[in-house]
Amino acid sequence: MARLPRIVVPNQPLHIMHRGNNRQDIFETDEDVTRIKEDISVSLKIAECSLHAYVIMTNHLHLLITPNDKAHLAKFMQSLANRYVRYFNAQRKRTGTIWEGRFKSCLVDSDQYLFSLYKYIEMNPVRAGMVENASDYIWSSYRHNALGEKDALITEHALYQKLGLDVAGRCKQYQILFDDPNGKRENAEITQATMKGEVYGSKKFHQRIGILVNRVTKLGLHGGDRKSEEYINQAG
Repeated sequence: MARLPRIVVPNQPLHIMHRGNNRQDIFETDEDVTRIKEDISVSLKIAECSLHAYVIMTNHLHLLITPNDKAHLAKFMQSLANRYVRYFNAQRKRTGTIWEGRFKSCLVDSDQYLFSLYKYIEMNPVRAGMVENASDYIWSSYRHNALGEKDALITEHALYQKLGLDVAGRCKQYQILFDDPNGKRENAEITQATMKGEVYGSKKFHQRIGILVNRVTKLGLHGGDRKSEEYINQAG
């Protein structure tokens, strides 16, 4: 079966997940994480993309990003992946790929679903049992979005800025959002949409994007039980 084209709409946010080959750890040290953050920063500038939220785990990363178009997204991901591979291999005197094939993505309905993605991304270390609170994990955008600690990687989305009139107001409202984290079903739906390259949003949004990109925006249910822990956890 031919691979469907990736769904990208100009100036519409996407959730991206990219992980190590065979789920190997590719961010093993603080130096590694510092380097991938540098690579993200450079690549954002090269591709003229905006990053709204992120988390860097040991074997994968999640990004909430808005590209100008599909070409700019491709340029960003190619720059990011290639730069980090060169660093990783040079540090460890190895060759070959470290990424698990094609990165995963889903287009996000910003009007109603955007903050579910913020929570999905920044709560990843909590769900993984690495920390008790999102604020305890330093390799994510939570400290910028919830605590007001400036992160140069972040370009605040318009909906985030509408949370309050100033930094303190926005952070307060953002923290309230995290008082009600996503449930298992919501997280599973985001995982499914990301792994299958679908759209995550309302029926109206699916219909609009389907017409715009001339392809299905939600695939048939194949390849496993969506309720299983294995499926829920496969995107990290």
